[in-house]
Amino acid sequence: MLDRIHELEAASYPEDEAATYDKLKFRIENASNVFLVALSAEGDGEPKVVGFVCGTQTRASKLTHESMSTHDADGALLCIHSVVVDAALRRRGLATRMLRAYTAYVAATSPDLTGIRLLTKQNLIPLYEGAGFTLLGPSDVEHGADLWYECAMELEAEEEAEVAEA
Repeated sequence: MLDRIHELEAASYPEDEAATYDKLKFRIENASNVFLVALSAEGDGEPKVVGFVCGTQTRASKLTHESMSTHDADGALLCIHSVVVDAALRRRGLATRMLRAYTAYVAATSPDLTGIRLLTKQNLIPLYEGAGFTLLGPSDVEHGADLWYECAMELEAEEEAEVAEA
C-alpha cells in the first residue's frame, strides 16, 4: 500500500514539494491515527488506493517547517501534509468528501485536538474553504518555488459542543 501512496504523492506534487517514500512511511508508522486512505474496488474486486489525507500533530501554535517535520502524538494542532486524489478521479468531489470525512474522523477520535492547519496554493483555496477551512493568509513557510497560504479549522471541545446543543 505504501508504494501506491508514494506513487500518488509523486504524481500529485512537484518533485521539490512531494513527500519522500521515507516521510510517508514515517507518517503511516507514527501518525496512523491521522492518516486516511480512500479505496476503490477494481474490476477484479481488489481494493485500490485512489486517494489519501495525511498529517502529523504538533504542540506548536502555528505551522513552521519545524512543527511540520515531526509528530507529537500529544500535540493539539493537526498539520495536514497531503490531500491526494488519483488524477483520473479529480474534479468529481472526492477530495472534498475525503476532507470532510477526515476532519470528522479526527475530531471524533482525537478529542485533544483543538485545530487543524494546512498549507495550500492559491488555486486550491476554494477547495479547502468548501470543506470547512478558513483562509488565514500567506504562510511564512517556504517549501518549493510557490507561495503557500495557510488555512485553518478550529475544533470544538466535546464539552463546548454539548453546551452549545443544550
